[in-house]
Amino acid sequence: MVATFCAMVAMVSYFDRVVLSLDIEPIQNEFDLGDASFGLLMSAFAMGSLVVNGISGILLDHYGVRRMWSIGLLAWAVIMIAQGFVQGFWIFILLRVLLGFGEGMNFLALNRALVDWMRPSELGRAVSFSLIGVPVAMVFGGLVLAPWIFEFGWRWSFVAIGVLAMVMAIGFIIFYRAPEHSKRASSSQPRPSIPIRRVLLDRTLLATGWSFFAFGWVLYFGLTWLPGYLEETWEVRMSSVGLFTTLPWTAAIVLMGLAGWLSDHLKIRTGRTRIARVHVIWICQSIAVFCFIPVSMAGSLTTAIIFLSIGIGFSVAPNSLYYSICADLFPSRAGTAAGAIVTFFSLGGIVS
Repeated sequence: MVATFCAMVAMVSYFDRVVLSLDIEPIQNEFDLGDASFGLLMSAFAMGSLVVNGISGILLDHYGVRRMWSIGLLAWAVIMIAQGFVQGFWIFILLRVLLGFGEGMNFLALNRALVDWMRPSELGRAVSFSLIGVPVAMVFGGLVLAPWIFEFGWRWSFVAIGVLAMVMAIGFIIFYRAPEHSKRASSSQPRPSIPIRRVLLDRTLLATGWSFFAFGWVLYFGLTWLPGYLEETWEVRMSSVGLFTTLPWTAAIVLMGLAGWLSDHLKIRTGRTRIARVHVIWICQSIAVFCFIPVSMAGSLTTAIIFLSIGIGFSVAPNSLYYSICADLFPSRAGTAAGAIVTFFSLGGIVS
């Protein structure tokens, strides 16, 4: 149940990205924005997330998932709804930054909750299952939200997603409880014993962070660039863009599940994080690089979609393994460690 709820949160969180990437033209027209201004609007979210990622991880380790995630979920839902009524560009920018503040808690809390509930030998699969909500949002969002926006306009898409998030937040507050072993650990040792400085300066974690920076670059690239690329380069109609954008994320769903299973299998067999997590990450990302190169030379939409699907699929495949590394290295500081690498991820999104 915990992993299923985490998957739902991941999916709803990324509905926001789907909506914004599909709303490029109507938002630019309504606020009279150029590409540079819209790029600022897109990156404002990552800026807000960047500010709070590290703090959120520390707070989760100290105060627990239920208390901190409740605040993050409620804040995210309220700000999401507010975006549907925004009238000025700079107010829109502010709301995007505040939305980043709210979501700066979501994926760190997701990881912390799974670390609390799952055995280390099944953590990779559990996080993979939860994070599959991200490509599922791209598939479902592309098929459903694109026609919705075409029919009702971009504002009501923000409101609908915010209401859905509010329902989930209320359900979480009512039903979520920490596992008993986590409560006992908290009462006997209220503060993690590992110094924060040791976590932040760990060489393996820093290397993971830089790799997550590249992952963030590719993910934001796929989210923000792909719909416009299809519209402007291949003249795909807005009502049909959603269908074409589902193909890369469908590949990601399949490959994420395989990567999580393979990583846990290697972890059980070898007991080594480097083999089970690190090697799977760099192999998947290397395959992705070689698939992105032909896209710039593609002579047809079919060729472009094939290479984009394989490239985005392999790039997203090891998503869960970054979080698993944090839990492998620092179980009692999993929130702090995840906050450190997600800061790199957010920075990747801003630069992208």
